[in-house]
Amino acid sequence: MEIRFKKCKSGNIWKFVNESWSNSNGWGHKTTVFKNSYDYEPHRVKYLNRTWECYTYQTCMRGAVASIFYDEANRFIENYKDIHNITRFKKGEKQRVIEFFKGTTMGQDLQELKDAIDLREFSSIEVQ
Repeated sequence: MEIRFKKCKSGNIWKFVNESWSNSNGWGHKTTVFKNSYDYEPHRVKYLNRTWECYTYQTCMRGAVASIFYDEANRFIENYKDIHNITRFKKGEKQRVIEFFKGTTMGQDLQELKDAIDLREFSSIEVQ
């Protein structure tokens, strides 16, 4: 097990708890993400062969952040539609709302995490 931390510019502390698993059909990684003690649904990656990651758990961590971005953006879109009494977006309006989401604290944190994963900018602890 490995735990990686990232404190974002917003002050939020993100923690990635990474674990490996294996069975007779393959092996993989599992990442659970915590934001200030709130945990998101774990992300799992199954491998049948070797991985081509720059470092262990990179793919799973990247997938977890992408999954959180997708869920949070959709939640933001639904809230926007409810507030503005919209049932269906006009052409290009959904993309504009997603760009607005990217400017929020959550959107900026997730982009910062994505960049940190690619650049290996984490504090880490290995737990046996």
